[in-house]
Amino acid sequence: MTTYPCVAMIIENPSQEVLLLLRDNKPEIAYPNYWSLVGGHIEAGETADQAALRELNEEVGLNLSLFLWKRYNFQYAPNVIVDQYIFVGKVDSENPAMILGEGQAMRFFNCQDIKELKIGFGFEFDLNEYFDLRNDGVLKP
Repeated sequence: MTTYPCVAMIIENPSQEVLLLLRDNKPEIAYPNYWSLVGGHIEAGETADQAALRELNEEVGLNLSLFLWKRYNFQYAPNVIVDQYIFVGKVDSENPAMILGEGQAMRFFNCQDIKELKIGFGFEFDLNEYFDLRNDGVLKP
């Protein structure tokens, strides 16, 4: 069994919308043409915190304070476990200055919009939980 440590970030704007990236439409990648959270693999010698900041900068050009919301393992393939770290951060404007460094597009979505999207890596479950906790006042980025 191989374990891959990965990070993903839920980035929220003042309208309580979250940032998603549209993955490239290349058949050789996982979840082509699906929406996803910003994120990626933790490189050798990196902590999860360092990887989150690096991926956020590489993929959308943001430098933000992040906090670890949750960590879990899931079976990605028969012999592959992903050790997933989910971080949360907040931008202070509706449309912050960002640079798309990976994928086809990026956009902020509200909780209703997300229900209509094809979302990769099982992140729709994290997003639904996130919005439920936000609406209940339990989670405040």
